Amino acid sequence: MPIRNLVTLLIVTVVCLACALQARNLKYGGKIGRAIRLLDDNFVESVDPQELYAAAMQGVVGKLDEFSEFIPADRYREFQSQIEQKFGGIGVQIEGPPAVRRLTVVTPLPKTPAFNAGMQAGDTILEIDGQSTQDLTPAEATKFMRGPVGTTVELLLQRMDSSETVRLKIPRADIEIDSVYGDRLRGDSTWDYFLPEDPRVAYIRIAMFGDRTTDEFLEALKRVREQAAALVIDLRFNPGGILTSAADICDMLLDEGVIVRTQGRRWMFNSTYSASQGVELDPAIPIVVLINQDSASASEIMAGCLQDLGRAQVAGNRSYGKGTVQQVFELESNRTALKFTTARFMRPSNRNIHRTREMTDDDFWGVVPDPALTMSLDEPQQIYLNRRWIMRSDPRLSSRQHQPPEPAFAADPQLKLVVQHLQRQLDMQRVASP
Repeated sequence: MPIRNLVTLLIVTVVCLACALQARNLKYGGKIGRAIRLLDDNFVESVDPQELYAAAMQGVVGKLDEFSEFIPADRYREFQSQIEQKFGGIGVQIEGPPAVRRLTVVTPLPKTPAFNAGMQAGDTILEIDGQSTQDLTPAEATKFMRGPVGTTVELLLQRMDSSETVRLKIPRADIEIDSVYGDRLRGDSTWDYFLPEDPRVAYIRIAMFGDRTTDEFLEALKRVREQAAALVIDLRFNPGGILTSAADICDMLLDEGVIVRTQGRRWMFNSTYSASQGVELDPAIPIVVLINQDSASASEIMAGCLQDLGRAQVAGNRSYGKGTVQQVFELESNRTALKFTTARFMRPSNRNIHRTREMTDDDFWGVVPDPALTMSLDEPQQIYLNRRWIMRSDPRLSSRQHQPPEPAFAADPQLKLVVQHLQRQLDMQRVASP
């Protein structure tokens, strides 16, 4: 056959394949588009086609599991900033109704414009750029306070337990969100990772697993590994995040063994993550991982892995039970996205983590703490624990006059249980040493 004919045949084949793929893409897209056009043209009231499209997409993912979602344009940037741990803003955490009566500062993040300008935990935000915050939600307020780097936002604040008001003009900057914390923040905005109740015990809290978490955790390990005789890794209220970040952190603490396996319907979602040679912390140093009912996904990967391979004990109460992996597929030139479940993950022991809707407390799911280290907190204790974390993340509030009158352990009985357990282990090691 002449080469010209072969080239022609190849071109025709490629075009046919492209047409087949396009037909597959348009099979349902055309139907949805036609329905939206019919509604846009004929519904009794004017409708926004973009809102109809978003509603249609939300309806589609609504037929999947509770962890799958359509991310519309107005949420897409916020979603990206959470994973990337970076956004343009002033660096403040806030809460609003119904948790509090009016928009209130939870804490200004250290080394940010909000912190440097003098914002304080407990400040009430009365105005943003001259607009009243009455009935404003935290999401709406966050949208107003974020913006291009270099621009400013003007806030009218009322100090906590005072009628004093202060007006601040705060420049926006690139805000990097930390995900790894110590026990308390020093005046120079560095973390103290050692517990005052026992300086032999290092404490590292991971709030989420994002793009920068692995590097942050490694830096924390470098700061404690020469002095620490024991380590507490706190994963309570950690909702998860990037699976590979959790796997990489496990690899720092393990010299061998399977960390986690993922299995999906398509081969591309099947993976095995294994530990590599070398560790960042002496294997003789005992580790306890703290979890609770809100420790999910990547948190459960880390806790389950270290428990199964015998590198750490687990304390607290049973984890959430989310054993599925979601992938993000960007749509519309990175303006919207689909996030849906593509695989399930299994612990090194192959024990199940995922809790389905029909499961009960008697079924095996999640990560279960060691019996001697099992303890739950009631709601007031959990609120007090969060208050303690906030107080200790702002050196201006962790001064002696602002400390709660109770010892730190009174605010965190789970941590007290863990430290007492580690103290017994360290005392036994000392007795056994020649």
